[in-house]
Amino acid sequence: MYKELPPLPWLRAFDASARLGTFTLAAEELGLTPSAVSYQVRGLEAHLGHMLFRRERKSLYLTRLGQAYLPVVSKAFGDLEATTSNLFGMGAEREVTLRCLSSLNLLWLVPRLAHYRAQHPNSRLRVLSAYWAELASGEDIDIDIRYGDGSWSDGEVIPLMHNEIIAVCTPEQRGDGSLQSLAQGPLIEVTGVIDTWHHFFALHAPDCPVPAPAYRVDQSLIALELAAQNLGAALIADVFVQPYLDRGTLVQATEQRLPARQGHYLVLPAGQNHQRPEVTALIEWLREVARPPASGAA
Repeated sequence: MYKELPPLPWLRAFDASARLGTFTLAAEELGLTPSAVSYQVRGLEAHLGHMLFRRERKSLYLTRLGQAYLPVVSKAFGDLEATTSNLFGMGAEREVTLRCLSSLNLLWLVPRLAHYRAQHPNSRLRVLSAYWAELASGEDIDIDIRYGDGSWSDGEVIPLMHNEIIAVCTPEQRGDGSLQSLAQGPLIEVTGVIDTWHHFFALHAPDCPVPAPAYRVDQSLIALELAAQNLGAALIADVFVQPYLDRGTLVQATEQRLPARQGHYLVLPAGQNHQRPEVTALIEWLREVARPPASGAA
């Protein structure tokens, strides 16, 4: 049992090793040798009287106590860094790394970044693309935008937006806008989603035969481009469709909509400093622009 707080270098070695997964990478970040980082972590474990890591080959895995201790240590360093920066002016904002699903990146985020830049002219963003809900690994990601049910356990999860699913096609392919007409034409479906053409027709026209999709693709952006080329009707979350509707390239194939059972979430990976002012500012802005307009607003 410890009698006083451990030395700060030991806590810093623990924080870096937990975030990066090896003593070697932690040593590179801290400007030490791997043996020095390992020595400091062992000192911390001896000081606390408990193991914080399981060491397997060249990788580190947090024990249950290590998992419980890490957020507290990381937050303490984050609070100290943020307060120091705010009080003593540490210069320009540090770069924030935002990872976003590819289609959401191009169709929703990028068109709004000028608005963010206007509000935060000194901001520096590093924007990465991801596929589906892959977990963050090997990257110092500050904010990760994922699509799913929000059940991830590798960081703090914040709901961002839930959308509806709509069917879109070119004006030439719309026909009379009925479900029966829609079922006659080629269908385009995004793989991996749980809201499919089968669910769409089962909800609105359970007796209507549904053909197998003519195209199955792995990104909403590809599905939209196929639809824009007059190759069929695509079933897409409405958050992606608006640029195509605004240009008139695509129209809603039928008035019926399908409530999405999954949504987009902000995931703040464990071990990162989310108290930095530039990170909290980006989180607040993302939630602001994702918020649906108030109904009945003038």
